This record gives sequence, structure tokens and C-alpha cells, in this order.
Amino acid sequence: MNINYTGGNGEFTDKQKERLESRLAKLSKMVDNNGGSKDAHIVLTDEKRGKRAEVTVNYLHTSFVAEAKGPAYLPAVMDALDKLEKQISKVRKKIRDGKRDSFKPSVEAAAEAAKPAPRDNGPRVFAAKISKKPMNVDEAVLVSIRKSVSFVAFRDAETEGISVVVRRADGDFDLIRA
Repeated sequence: MNINYTGGNGEFTDKQKERLESRLAKLSKMVDNNGGSKDAHIVLTDEKRGKRAEVTVNYLHTSFVAEAKGPAYLPAVMDALDKLEKQISKVRKKIRDGKRDSFKPSVEAAAEAAKPAPRDNGPRVFAAKISKKPMNVDEAVLVSIRKSVSFVAFRDAETEGISVVVRRADGDFDLIRA
């Protein structure tokens, strides 16, 4: 990681520089995952009652900026690096755990969901996911056709209750309102 300092007039001792470089190496491992070289810009300024540090890193086409104040430059820079690590780890977690088109079930999963539960001469029971977004009957019929499923359970926009659209064997649809 290439580090550019602005301001501060060289107030870091050798031991402080060593400590700072070890923290920047940790940040570099988070950012330089594809072998490329990234730049970090550290701006150090004096204020009336202490020191201020601002650290800027470009990662994933975004500039991450963290600012912190402290009694000296080193604590201010360390606080700013903590904030920056939190920002970058949060973005990395979003990318890692984000939705990856999870609403396309395979044919086997759809067939398994449409199978009735075992019964003892009672009514057939189906397990269904209910859509969180309210929709009207026409939208539910379109979802049933588009996904080629035998039934769709949904929150009815008109009645605010749970309704089910069932496709019959002859191709027509029945509506069940609860």
C-alpha cells in the first residue's frame, strides 16, 4: 500500500512509525486482495485543542474517509484507521452476504415444495411462502403462470388478509380468501 502523508511536520518517532505501519499492513490486507497496489492518504492537522487525522483509501471504486481527533497524531490516526476498517469490513460483508438471485428455485425444489405433507385421512396440507408485499389477485395469477407453480399464497391488497390462488387441472384458477 502506498501511503502519502500531508501535514504533521514529521512528528512520528521510529517506534510510532513501526506501530502505524503494522496497522496499515492490516488495512492493506483487507484492501489489496487482488494483488493490486492501493493508495492511502493521511492528512494531519493541528487544531486549537488537539490534533486531527483524516485517512482516505480508494476501494471498489469508492473513497472511504475516516476522521478522528486526539491529543496527539498517533491516537488520532489509530482511531481513524479503526473507523476505516469498520467501513471496509461492512462493505465486504455486504458483498459477501448479499442476495445472489435467491428467488429462482430449481425444478426439484419446486416439485418438493408442491408435494403435500403426509396425512392421516385428513385434508391435504401444503407448505407455502407468503409474499411480504401485498398484491392483488391478477398479480398472483401472473406469478403462478410465470413461475409455473400450482398455487400462490399472498397478502391480498384489498382485504389485507391471506389469500391463495390455486391453478386447477383444466387451467382455470380458484381464489381462496382467509
